[in-house]
Amino acid sequence: MGAFKLTLNRGGEGSGLGRRRRRRHWQRWQRWQRAALAVAVPSFAVLWLGGVVSNLRGGTRPEDVWLASVFLGLSGLIVLLGARTSRGAFALAGVALVGFAAEIAGANTGLPFGAYEYTDALRPRLFGAPPVIGLAWMVLAAMAWSIVAPLKLPRTPAVLLAATWTTAVDLVIDPLAANQFDYWRWAEGGLYHGIPASNFAGWLFISLLALGLFAERLEPSFRARAVGFAIVLFFALAAASYGLALPAAVGFGLCAAQLLVAVVVRGRKAVEAPQGTLLGGAKGA
Repeated sequence: MGAFKLTLNRGGEGSGLGRRRRRRHWQRWQRWQRAALAVAVPSFAVLWLGGVVSNLRGGTRPEDVWLASVFLGLSGLIVLLGARTSRGAFALAGVALVGFAAEIAGANTGLPFGAYEYTDALRPRLFGAPPVIGLAWMVLAAMAWSIVAPLKLPRTPAVLLAATWTTAVDLVIDPLAANQFDYWRWAEGGLYHGIPASNFAGWLFISLLALGLFAERLEPSFRARAVGFAIVLFFALAAASYGLALPAAVGFGLCAAQLLVAVVVRGRKAVEAPQGTLLGGAKGA
Protein backbone atom coordinates (compact mmCIF):
# COMPACT_ATOMS: atom_id res chain seq x y z
CA MET A 1 0.00 0.00 0.00
CA GLY A 2 2.83 2.36 0.86
CA ALA A 3 4.50 1.66 -2.47
CA PHE A 4 1.22 2.34 -4.27
CA LYS A 5 0.86 5.71 -2.53
CA LEU A 6 4.43 6.58 -3.42
CA THR A 7 3.76 5.79 -7.08
CA LEU A 8 0.70 7.99 -7.05
CA ASN A 9 2.61 10.83 -5.47
CA ARG A 10 5.41 10.55 -7.98
CA GLY A 11 2.86 10.48 -10.78
CA GLY A 12 1.24 13.59 -9.38
CA GLU A 13 4.59 15.31 -9.08
CA GLY A 14 5.42 14.35 -12.66
CA SER A 15 2.09 15.58 -13.90
CA GLY A 16 2.53 18.86 -12.04
CA LEU A 17 6.04 19.25 -13.42
CA GLY A 18 4.72 18.63 -16.94
CA ARG A 19 2.05 21.28 -16.47
CA ARG A 20 4.62 23.79 -15.22
CA ARG A 21 6.86 23.08 -18.21
CA ARG A 22 3.98 23.51 -20.62
CA ARG A 23 3.02 26.76 -18.87
CA ARG A 24 6.59 28.05 -19.18
CA HIS A 25 6.69 27.08 -22.86
CA TRP A 26 3.35 28.85 -23.44
CA GLN A 27 4.51 31.97 -21.60
CA ARG A 28 7.73 31.99 -23.60
CA TRP A 29 5.71 31.65 -26.84
CA GLN A 30 3.43 34.52 -25.80
CA ARG A 31 6.43 36.78 -25.15
CA TRP A 32 7.89 35.92 -28.55
CA GLN A 33 4.46 36.43 -30.14
CA ARG A 34 4.05 39.90 -28.62
CA ALA A 35 7.58 40.87 -29.64
CA ALA A 36 7.04 39.66 -33.23
CA LEU A 37 3.71 41.46 -33.51
CA ALA A 38 5.24 44.64 -32.11
CA VAL A 39 7.50 44.65 -35.18
CA ALA A 40 5.21 43.08 -37.80
CA VAL A 41 2.08 45.19 -37.29
CA PRO A 42 3.74 48.65 -37.56
CA SER A 43 5.86 47.44 -40.49
CA PHE A 44 2.75 46.17 -42.28
CA ALA A 45 0.98 49.49 -41.62
CA VAL A 46 3.92 51.52 -42.97
CA LEU A 47 4.13 49.40 -46.14
CA TRP A 48 0.34 49.61 -46.59
CA LEU A 49 0.34 53.39 -46.33
CA GLY A 50 3.45 53.71 -48.49
CA GLY A 51 1.87 51.50 -51.14
CA VAL A 52 -1.34 53.54 -51.19
CA VAL A 53 0.61 56.79 -51.56
CA SER A 54 2.82 55.24 -54.26
CA ASN A 55 -0.22 54.12 -56.28
CA LEU A 56 -1.79 57.56 -56.00
CA ARG A 57 1.46 59.02 -57.35
CA GLY A 58 1.43 56.77 -60.38
CA GLY A 59 2.87 53.43 -59.30
CA THR A 60 5.71 51.65 -57.55
CA ARG A 61 9.25 52.36 -58.66
CA PRO A 62 10.98 49.33 -60.25
CA GLU A 63 13.59 49.23 -57.48
CA ASP A 64 10.83 48.90 -54.86
CA VAL A 65 8.95 45.90 -56.29
CA TRP A 66 10.55 43.57 -53.70
CA LEU A 67 8.44 45.27 -51.05
CA ALA A 68 5.39 43.39 -52.32
CA SER A 69 6.85 40.08 -51.08
CA VAL A 70 7.65 41.64 -47.70
CA PHE A 71 4.10 43.04 -47.48
CA LEU A 72 2.53 39.64 -48.16
CA GLY A 73 4.96 37.92 -45.82
CA LEU A 74 4.11 40.29 -42.98
CA SER A 75 0.39 39.85 -43.56
CA GLY A 76 0.79 36.08 -43.28
CA LEU A 77 2.93 36.37 -40.16
CA ILE A 78 0.38 38.58 -38.40
CA VAL A 79 -2.48 36.19 -39.17
CA LEU A 80 -0.46 33.12 -38.18
CA LEU A 81 0.53 34.74 -34.90
CA GLY A 82 -3.17 35.36 -34.26
CA ALA A 83 -3.78 31.61 -33.87
CA ARG A 84 -4.81 30.92 -30.28
CA THR A 85 -4.04 27.19 -30.37
CA SER A 86 -1.64 24.85 -32.16
CA ARG A 87 -4.72 23.30 -33.83
CA GLY A 88 -5.61 26.68 -35.34
CA ALA A 89 -2.01 27.34 -36.39
CA PHE A 90 -1.75 23.99 -38.16
CA ALA A 91 -5.05 24.68 -39.94
CA LEU A 92 -3.71 28.01 -41.21
CA ALA A 93 -0.52 26.29 -42.35
CA GLY A 94 -2.63 23.66 -44.11
CA VAL A 95 -4.54 26.33 -46.05
CA ALA A 96 -1.24 27.97 -47.02
CA LEU A 97 0.14 24.65 -48.28
CA VAL A 98 -3.00 23.91 -50.31
CA GLY A 99 -2.84 27.37 -51.89
CA PHE A 100 0.89 27.13 -52.60
CA ALA A 101 0.53 23.65 -54.10
CA ALA A 102 -2.24 24.95 -56.36
CA GLU A 103 -0.02 27.83 -57.49
CA ILE A 104 2.86 25.46 -58.24
CA ALA A 105 0.50 23.30 -60.30
CA GLY A 106 -0.92 26.36 -62.02
CA ALA A 107 2.45 27.87 -62.90
CA ASN A 108 3.74 24.57 -64.30
CA THR A 109 0.68 22.94 -65.86
CA GLY A 110 -1.97 25.65 -66.23
CA LEU A 111 -4.34 23.78 -63.92
CA PRO A 112 -6.60 24.76 -62.25
CA PHE A 113 -6.41 28.48 -63.11
CA GLY A 114 -5.22 28.60 -66.70
CA ALA A 115 -1.76 29.10 -68.19
CA TYR A 116 0.31 31.85 -66.56
CA GLU A 117 3.78 32.51 -65.22
CA TYR A 118 5.18 34.57 -62.38
CA THR A 119 7.51 37.48 -63.02
CA ASP A 120 10.40 38.50 -60.78
CA ALA A 121 8.20 40.96 -58.87
CA LEU A 122 7.42 38.33 -56.22
CA ARG A 123 10.45 36.44 -55.04
CA PRO A 124 11.98 34.09 -54.20
CA ARG A 125 10.28 31.41 -56.24
CA LEU A 126 10.10 27.71 -55.48
CA PHE A 127 9.08 25.28 -58.23
CA GLY A 128 7.90 28.23 -60.29
CA ALA A 129 5.76 29.95 -57.64
CA PRO A 130 6.64 32.35 -54.80
CA PRO A 131 5.97 30.89 -51.32
CA VAL A 132 4.44 34.20 -50.18
CA ILE A 133 1.48 33.41 -52.46
CA GLY A 134 0.69 30.50 -50.15
CA LEU A 135 0.58 33.00 -47.29
CA ALA A 136 -1.73 35.21 -49.35
CA TRP A 137 -4.12 32.28 -49.79
CA MET A 138 -3.97 31.68 -46.05
CA VAL A 139 -4.75 35.31 -45.21
CA LEU A 140 -7.67 35.62 -47.62
CA ALA A 141 -9.25 32.27 -46.71
CA ALA A 142 -8.80 32.99 -42.98
CA MET A 143 -10.34 36.43 -43.46
CA ALA A 144 -13.36 35.01 -45.28
CA TRP A 145 -13.88 32.29 -42.68
CA SER A 146 -13.49 34.79 -39.83
CA ILE A 147 -16.22 36.91 -41.44
CA VAL A 148 -18.62 34.05 -42.16
CA ALA A 149 -18.16 31.77 -39.13
CA PRO A 150 -19.72 34.20 -36.58
CA LEU A 151 -22.95 34.12 -38.63
CA LYS A 152 -23.35 30.52 -37.36
CA LEU A 153 -24.61 29.11 -40.64
CA PRO A 154 -24.67 25.34 -41.25
CA ARG A 155 -21.25 24.07 -42.26
CA THR A 156 -21.86 23.54 -46.00
CA PRO A 157 -23.42 26.97 -46.69
CA ALA A 158 -20.74 28.59 -44.50
CA VAL A 159 -17.89 26.96 -46.46
CA LEU A 160 -19.56 27.84 -49.77
CA LEU A 161 -20.08 31.47 -48.73
CA ALA A 162 -16.50 31.82 -47.44
CA ALA A 163 -15.09 30.26 -50.62
CA THR A 164 -17.22 32.61 -52.76
CA TRP A 165 -16.02 35.57 -50.70
CA THR A 166 -12.40 34.52 -51.19
CA THR A 167 -12.97 34.21 -54.93
CA ALA A 168 -14.65 37.62 -55.07
CA VAL A 169 -11.51 39.16 -53.56
CA ASP A 170 -9.57 37.98 -56.62
CA LEU A 171 -11.89 40.07 -58.79
CA VAL A 172 -10.16 43.01 -57.10
CA ILE A 173 -6.62 41.66 -56.90
CA ASP A 174 -6.02 39.96 -60.24
CA PRO A 175 -6.70 42.91 -62.59
CA LEU A 176 -3.92 44.84 -60.83
CA ALA A 177 -1.58 41.93 -60.12
CA ALA A 178 -1.62 40.77 -63.74
CA ASN A 179 -1.39 44.24 -65.28
CA GLN A 180 -0.26 47.33 -63.37
CA PHE A 181 1.71 45.44 -60.72
CA ASP A 182 3.02 42.78 -63.15
CA TYR A 183 3.15 39.99 -60.53
CA TRP A 184 2.22 37.37 -63.13
CA ARG A 185 1.27 37.19 -66.80
CA TRP A 186 -1.50 35.21 -68.45
CA ALA A 187 -0.72 33.23 -71.58
CA GLU A 188 -4.25 33.82 -72.88
CA GLY A 189 -6.43 36.78 -72.04
CA GLY A 190 -10.03 37.02 -71.01
CA LEU A 191 -12.92 39.47 -71.04
CA TYR A 192 -12.34 40.67 -67.47
CA HIS A 193 -9.22 42.85 -67.66
CA GLY A 194 -7.39 40.20 -69.67
CA ILE A 195 -7.99 37.44 -67.11
CA PRO A 196 -9.47 34.10 -68.25
CA ALA A 197 -12.69 32.91 -66.61
CA SER A 198 -10.88 29.66 -65.71
CA ASN A 199 -8.88 31.64 -63.14
CA PHE A 200 -11.96 32.42 -61.07
CA ALA A 201 -13.29 28.88 -61.42
CA GLY A 202 -9.93 27.68 -60.13
CA TRP A 203 -10.06 30.11 -57.23
CA LEU A 204 -13.49 28.86 -56.22
CA PHE A 205 -12.35 25.23 -56.47
CA ILE A 206 -9.19 25.73 -54.40
CA SER A 207 -11.04 27.87 -51.85
CA LEU A 208 -13.67 25.15 -51.44
CA LEU A 209 -10.96 22.52 -51.13
CA ALA A 210 -8.90 24.42 -48.53
CA LEU A 211 -11.88 25.48 -46.44
CA GLY A 212 -13.53 22.09 -46.78
CA LEU A 213 -10.41 20.49 -45.34
CA PHE A 214 -9.58 22.99 -42.61
CA ALA A 215 -12.59 25.19 -41.79
CA GLU A 216 -13.54 23.20 -38.69
CA ARG A 217 -10.07 23.79 -37.26
CA LEU A 218 -9.72 27.44 -38.29
CA GLU A 219 -10.30 29.91 -35.48
CA PRO A 220 -12.22 33.09 -36.40
CA SER A 221 -9.72 35.85 -35.74
CA PHE A 222 -9.88 39.62 -35.48
CA ARG A 223 -6.36 39.81 -36.93
CA ALA A 224 -7.40 37.80 -39.99
CA ARG A 225 -10.39 40.07 -40.53
CA ALA A 226 -8.31 43.23 -40.02
CA VAL A 227 -5.39 42.19 -42.25
CA GLY A 228 -7.71 40.86 -44.94
CA PHE A 229 -9.77 44.06 -44.84
CA ALA A 230 -6.58 46.11 -45.20
CA ILE A 231 -5.49 44.09 -48.25
CA VAL A 232 -8.87 44.35 -49.98
CA LEU A 233 -9.02 48.08 -49.25
CA PHE A 234 -5.45 48.49 -50.53
CA PHE A 235 -6.32 46.91 -53.88
CA ALA A 236 -9.64 48.75 -54.10
CA LEU A 237 -7.87 52.08 -53.62
CA ALA A 238 -5.21 51.05 -56.14
CA ALA A 239 -7.87 50.07 -58.65
CA ALA A 240 -9.58 53.43 -58.18
CA SER A 241 -6.29 55.28 -58.63
CA TYR A 242 -5.69 53.45 -61.94
CA GLY A 243 -9.24 54.05 -63.15
CA LEU A 244 -10.36 50.40 -62.88
CA ALA A 245 -13.98 51.09 -61.98
CA LEU A 246 -15.37 47.56 -61.63
CA PRO A 247 -12.52 46.08 -59.53
CA ALA A 248 -12.64 49.19 -57.33
CA ALA A 249 -16.42 48.87 -56.91
CA VAL A 250 -16.11 45.18 -56.00
CA GLY A 251 -13.37 45.95 -53.49
CA PHE A 252 -15.24 48.76 -51.78
CA GLY A 253 -18.36 46.62 -51.83
CA LEU A 254 -16.56 43.76 -50.08
CA CYS A 255 -15.22 46.16 -47.45
CA ALA A 256 -18.73 47.53 -46.86
CA ALA A 257 -20.17 44.01 -46.68
CA GLN A 258 -17.55 43.02 -44.10
CA LEU A 259 -18.44 46.00 -41.94
CA LEU A 260 -22.15 45.20 -42.32
CA VAL A 261 -21.59 41.60 -41.21
CA ALA A 262 -19.66 42.86 -38.20
CA VAL A 263 -22.60 45.10 -37.24
CA VAL A 264 -25.07 42.22 -37.66
CA VAL A 265 -22.96 39.87 -35.54
CA ARG A 266 -22.48 42.47 -32.82
CA GLY A 267 -26.22 43.21 -32.80
CA ARG A 268 -27.02 39.51 -32.51
CA LYS A 269 -24.64 39.17 -29.57
CA ALA A 270 -26.21 42.19 -27.89
CA VAL A 271 -29.65 40.59 -28.23
CA GLU A 272 -28.47 37.19 -27.00
CA ALA A 273 -26.49 38.52 -24.02
CA PRO A 274 -29.48 39.65 -21.87
CA GLN A 275 -31.18 36.31 -22.54
CA GLY A 276 -28.09 34.47 -21.33
CA THR A 277 -27.94 36.70 -18.24
CA LEU A 278 -31.63 36.10 -17.53
CA LEU A 279 -31.23 32.34 -17.87
CA GLY A 280 -28.19 32.42 -15.65
CA GLY A 281 -30.17 34.33 -13.01
CA ALA A 282 -33.02 31.85 -13.20
CA LYS A 283 -30.66 28.97 -12.63
CA GLY A 284 -29.09 30.71 -9.70
CA ALA A 285 -32.52 31.32 -8.21
